[in-house]
Formats: sequence, structure tokens, C-alpha cells
Amino acid sequence: MSKYRYYLLKANSNKGDIVKANGRNQYIYENKDWVRTGIMLEYFWEDDPKYEMYEEITEEEAMKRIAEMK
Repeated sequence: MSKYRYYLLKANSNKGDIVKANGRNQYIYENKDWVRTGIMLEYFWEDDPKYEMYEEITEEEAMKRIAEMK
């Protein structure tokens, strides 16, 4: 079992982006690398327009989507 949770972002500004998170440590996949981010704060904050505009996906699904990006 992976120590990370994976999210597929759905807000227009980040649509299709993949995030992996382990507690406060969050990484977004950009330019063929994982880059540290805090973007999920926007998706978890109830007053933000992006609130809950994500889907939690499996590590397998995340890796499949990343492979398709290359």
C-alpha cells in the first residue's frame, strides 16, 4: 500500500493535474517531475471556489495518467 494519496484535479485552472500527498507534503506533477506544492489547501478549504473539485484516484490510475502525459 502506498504512503501517498493521489488526486486528480478538476477545477478549470488545474484540470487534469495529478497531486500526490502524504499529510502536509504535497507534490504536483509538472514538466516530468514532482514539485512541492500546497495546492490542495484550495481544494479542501470550504470557502474556496475549488472546494471538493477533485477526485481521489489510485496510485495505479495516477501513474497511468502520468504515462499518457509523456
